[in-house]
Amino acid sequence: MDKSAKNTELTFLEKIILLSLDDKGWFGNSELKIKFGLAGGILFELIQKGRIELKDNMIHLVSSKPTDDIVLDKVLGLIKASKKQRNLRNWIQRIVYKKLLLRKALLKNLIDKKVIRREEYTLLMIFYQYKYPVLNTELKKKIQEDLCERITTDKKLTDHDLMLLAIMNTCKMVRKNFGGFIQYLKLRSRINLITQFPADGTESEKLIKLLQTAIARAIMASNVSIHT
Repeated sequence: MDKSAKNTELTFLEKIILLSLDDKGWFGNSELKIKFGLAGGILFELIQKGRIELKDNMIHLVSSKPTDDIVLDKVLGLIKASKKQRNLRNWIQRIVYKKLLLRKALLKNLIDKKVIRREEYTLLMIFYQYKYPVLNTELKKKIQEDLCERITTDKKLTDHDLMLLAIMNTCKMVRKNFGGFIQYLKLRSRINLITQFPADGTESEKLIKLLQTAIARAIMASNVSIHT
């Protein structure tokens, strides 16, 4: 394996963005959905770091101490400045519609780490957009293979693994990352099973299930608003 795959460390949020891209640099079907998945992932991280907590499906500020992560701190500042409490789905929608350029910041991080690059794509010399081809394919492959192994061999999945799977399943990223694997059907079946999160699960699993539901509902609401 290339040394760059071993030495490059990605944050949880950077992994979400990397796995939402195909190797050619397109978000594809994840373009809209990943914005909501990322917002859910940010709230998860802020809960994990003790900056916010969830009570009765409402987000409460615990500490406004900076996390030293620009993306997390932007959202933490938004929550601190809010004059009213909101539930999970409302916060996910607010984070997305506030246009805090969170995905752009994470893409820049990945560019700086030489994991991806930015390319301008033009159509008929009129319309243009950016794509982000993956440079460090070994790193992405390692993340995929490690996750695949833990899923298919029933190894213990961390809370971050479970949250990542919840986002991947909700944001249509499973086939994009595992479609070429020999055991894809087994993987897909296992991910569907894992992300059902039983009612008698751990506190972390209950939290992730709530976040997963909130992400899905926020996506559904956005689809309705687009078509009405």
